[in-house]
Amino acid sequence: MNSSITINDRETTVITGVKSVESITESEIFVFTENGDLIIRGRELQSEEFDPADGIFRINGRIDSVSYTTEKYHLSDNLISRLFR
Repeated sequence: MNSSITINDRETTVITGVKSVESITESEIFVFTENGDLIIRGRELQSEEFDPADGIFRINGRIDSVSYTTEKYHLSDNLISRLFR
């Protein structure tokens, strides 16, 4: 599955190729995509819809930045790795 990011007027965003949504706050959203971990930063961010079967994730709110990261933000991975340090 390919992934894409479509941002309309910095207010609505559609991301395809999403495997899971890791966390959502009003200022940051972390998702795992086909291409790696993705961080969306902005204001008043909220999840509109996530369809895990299709890998489509819709977001509303003011988008300030979108970036891929090499760091792992998977909550379960972080918890397990902290337990075994």
